[in-house]
Amino acid sequence: AAGIDYQPPKTFAKVDPKRASSIAAEFDRMKHDPENPEVKAAYRAMIDETKAQWEAIKKSGLKVEFIRPDMEDPYALSPRQAIQDVVKNNHLWVFPTDSGFGSSDADVSDNPLLEDAGEVIDGHRLRANDVFRIVHDYFGHIKDGNGFRADGEENAWRAHAAMYSPLARRAMTTETRGQNSWVNFGPKGESNRTARAADTVYAD
Repeated sequence: AAGIDYQPPKTFAKVDPKRASSIAAEFDRMKHDPENPEVKAAYRAMIDETKAQWEAIKKSGLKVEFIRPDMEDPYALSPRQAIQDVVKNNHLWVFPTDSGFGSSDADVSDNPLLEDAGEVIDGHRLRANDVFRIVHDYFGHIKDGNGFRADGEENAWRAHAAMYSPLARRAMTTETRGQNSWVNFGPKGESNRTARAADTVYAD
């Protein structure tokens, strides 16, 4: 419907640790430069295309609820419970951006994904990143059953990247393959690869 030549992957790929380590190192070196015209254009395209994908999800009747600060993680036993929740109940719990965006105190207030998405769900005003978290879980992980460890994240990126234009894919790849390479093969990668979500150190 978006006019994109949609060619999703037909095989499951294993992560290449050497390549992922290289991507993680590059992710670390990348300048935070949200006012750069190329960066702005890529993120604008990513946000707009993500909103369009969200409109498609809404037609499925998916019920989204946000995990409150006073709640335990509903998928604490395994993130794969999120896949089962959608398959069996057409329901998805989502961790809100305002409760966590990276693992440090870095000032990311000018990140374009923090813009107001113009939508309210479950009494919660969505940021662009909230919409992306829903959409990426749905089309990256749940659609093909891709898990949430290193191999699953690589295949979630492959599946979801196919739904974006080349311009939007630049930002989307940074936010998924870039970040996940850092998480799993960066400076904290060895411990992160087997850590629970609550104990994982995420990229800034």
